[in-house]
Amino acid sequence: MTSPCTMTTQPDHNIGSPARKAARPWRMAACAGLAMLALSGCAENEGFKAGCPNVGILRDAGTLRTDQGVAVLSGIFANCAYDDTHVNIAANLDISGRVNEGGSATSLPVTYFVAVVDPNRNIITKKDFSTTILLNGGTGMVQETLEQTIPVPKTVDARWYEVLVGFQITPEQADANRAANEGR
Repeated sequence: MTSPCTMTTQPDHNIGSPARKAARPWRMAACAGLAMLALSGCAENEGFKAGCPNVGILRDAGTLRTDQGVAVLSGIFANCAYDDTHVNIAANLDISGRVNEGGSATSLPVTYFVAVVDPNRNIITKKDFSTTILLNGGTGMVQETLEQTIPVPKTVDARWYEVLVGFQITPEQADANRAANEGR
């Protein structure tokens, strides 16, 4: 049995009994009334549970190729908590690295950024961070702990905000990463 609010399509709009056609406006009114009731529940904050911002690695800035080696932002894991005026994000960022073939580097210094983007895609804040990946046997990994605060009250759903992480790279490096990522 279908819900009275489901939309069905028919190839010929003249198909159907007159009684069924007469009931259509009432069904539409009932659907509109149910929608208004559902939306009126949004006016109160009781029971409202705001979501966490999206946290991720900017695809075209997720790989850094240098003369010494290659670094990759290999994962980010985050959670959030609200207070009255902010949402606080705690994240762990995994950065892996490897020495270039034939290279002898024992460490790989990298600079990455953390940017907060609002729902309109405006950058609210962007900060650069530096770390060094120790390359034991040609490979290594470092885990960075990040904390970010977004000034939104708990009545605002922060899931429309984004926290983006990427390496601080040149436009040419971004183009090379984009070309390498096209087949994925």
